[in-house]
Amino acid sequence: MAADVNSYDAWFRAQVQTALEDARGGTSQVQVMQAAQALIDAKRQVEPKS
Repeated sequence: MAADVNSYDAWFRAQVQTALEDARGGTSQVQVMQAAQALIDAKRQVEPKS
């Protein structure tokens, strides 16, 4: 069990480091919320109201 925890910890730290070193720009919270709202609005137009 301890080996699994150590393995996961090493994997997780490597993932975090990779993300920190990623030079690509991120997506702002505003962009994400606008995209989500567009999906919601599109879905409402397709489904008939009950």
